[in-house]
Formats: sequence, structure tokens, C-alpha cells
Amino acid sequence: MRDDATVTKRIGLTPILVRLAWSYLKKGLGRHYIEHSEYDNVYVTELYAWTVVEHEGQAGLLVEFCKGREPLKRVEFGARFIGGKGNPAFRLV
Repeated sequence: MRDDATVTKRIGLTPILVRLAWSYLKKGLGRHYIEHSEYDNVYVTELYAWTVVEHEGQAGLLVEFCKGREPLKRVEFGARFIGGKGNPAFRLV
């Protein structure tokens, strides 16, 4: 977590909750049901679409832990391109 770790812990965004949010983020966009004492579903949505800023692509994703339709905790993730691999698309002659 960043420098504002005291604030995030105070609102309940512990490293365990952030890791749980990451696991639901990997499941994909939409609503996922969870067996938990405080939440009964997790809603994953796009915070903002893929945008290019100063030649760097980035996007935002949001994971909300909900009771019914009411979000109780929100975890925001940023995504950016870091590299890739594959067969060449063209050949230099």
C-alpha cells in the first residue's frame, strides 16, 4: 500500500481485502457472489476506459464489496501496458 496506508486501514482496506479484490478482478467484469460475513456479492466494473496519456496507455478498474446492491468497500486498480511477446508481425528485408 502507499503512504496513505493509515487512511486505507482506517476505512478497512487491509492487504487481505485488496488481495481478495484482486482475485475477483481476475474473474472478470460483472457481479460475483461471495460467502462472507459482511458482503454477499462483489461487483467488478470499469472505472475509466483505456486512455493514452503522454504515449502511455492506462485504464482503471473498480471492485466493490456489496451487501445487496449497497457498496460497502471500494478498491480501485490502475492498469497499464508493461510489455509483450510474440511472433514478428513483419520482417525487415
